[in-house]
Amino acid sequence: MNRFSVFLIAGTVAGLSACAGMTVNNTSLLDGSRQFGKTELHTYPVRILAIDREYTIDVNPVRVEPGEHSLRVAAAPVAGFSQPVTKDVPFTVQACKRYYLAAKRTSPLRQDFELIVQQVEDRTDCHKG
Repeated sequence: MNRFSVFLIAGTVAGLSACAGMTVNNTSLLDGSRQFGKTELHTYPVRILAIDREYTIDVNPVRVEPGEHSLRVAAAPVAGFSQPVTKDVPFTVQACKRYYLAAKRTSPLRQDFELIVQQVEDRTDCHKG
């Protein structure tokens, strides 16, 4: 092996190592635990149980790739019920965002809810690729 080949191989390995260190982190976070003031009536925390039928390991917030997803979320039961209410909802995730989600009920006595986004923030620790 001549010197040129050795330098070429060493340069390639160094370049690949540098690329491996620069990983693209464009995931977003789904957070259902934050409670905003009483400005929005009948809103409740939610728990993200599954994304695209894959149950999550993270409790809160849940990390997710950008794109179209199906979320399975649960909201605490209202008085008189013992089981949480679960729902599958479509959700579009943009890269490098933090979504604060909540269950919105028409009344504190109704079990049914709508998943709403209360706030969206840009993630400063995120790198789009």
